[in-house]
Amino acid sequence: MKTLRTFLIAVGLWYLCNLVLLWPPVYAGALPLIYPGIGLGQGAPVFGLLLDAWLIVGIQLAAIGLVALWGARNPLRYRALIPVIVLTEAVGAVWDIYSVGWHGEALWVGLTTLAGHFAIFGGAWLASRAVNREALAA
Repeated sequence: MKTLRTFLIAVGLWYLCNLVLLWPPVYAGALPLIYPGIGLGQGAPVFGLLLDAWLIVGIQLAAIGLVALWGARNPLRYRALIPVIVLTEAVGAVWDIYSVGWHGEALWVGLTTLAGHFAIFGGAWLASRAVNREALAA
């Protein structure tokens, strides 16, 4: 149960950090580094729409993060968050591969975020294994 609690706290805090990282004033400055050489339309209304869309992603991640932090109080009851987190990370990983391959995301950004996704996959695997081991022992 300790492994699952640690996983939920780590992911919960990371997902809350993503809300800060995707906050429009912060993310607006990072976008030219993430997509070098791509005309992002800074200053045009469409750029505001892009920032708002990423803010919604940050809010969604923060919502999962808050539930994960709440669930860390009683990890076994909230173990169903593991597949939610894994699927969330899988979608993010697919997006990163797509974005690097077809839309000019900087390779270093894509590889860094993919490493993050795989670190969370590894944590989810360890947490699942620990829960299953405890269930078999009970």
